[in-house]
Amino acid sequence: MSELASQLGINWKLLLSQGVNFFVLFAALTFLVWRPLLRVMHERKEKIEEGLSDANEAKQKLGEIDAVLHERTLEADRQAFAIIRASEQKAETRAADIVQKADTRAEELRRAALEVIAQREREEFEKFADSARSLVRNALAKAIDAEPAKVDDKLISEAVTYIRKQKAL
Repeated sequence: MSELASQLGINWKLLLSQGVNFFVLFAALTFLVWRPLLRVMHERKEKIEEGLSDANEAKQKLGEIDAVLHERTLEADRQAFAIIRASEQKAETRAADIVQKADTRAEELRRAALEVIAQREREEFEKFADSARSLVRNALAKAIDAEPAKVDDKLISEAVTYIRKQKAL
């Protein structure tokens, strides 16, 4: 076999020294590079897994927050509509009150105006009655050819009373 190895150009001493060098280099690389590299890769993997789990938790919490936000938004919308509805009803009630007060005030003004008109009619009638008395007195005085001072006021008062009664009907 030694012949075969020498024919192939294999030197046992050199092969053995290369084998020892290989195992020394392998051991050095395993302890100095491979294990720290595996440790770093393992730590990195754990950080990535932790980040993914945190991201999943955050996504889940975000979903919950979105659901709560949606519910609160719906509740706020319901409350806003309720407030608007209540405001509209209050405005309608207030408008009805204002209309009723305006109608009441208009009726009061109409009554006051009718009273003023009636008062003015009475005043005008009194002026008319005074003028009629004077006119009737003068007419009677001329008709009976007497002095106006002597004409009977009773007759004139009866005429005025008769006119008032006719007007009242």
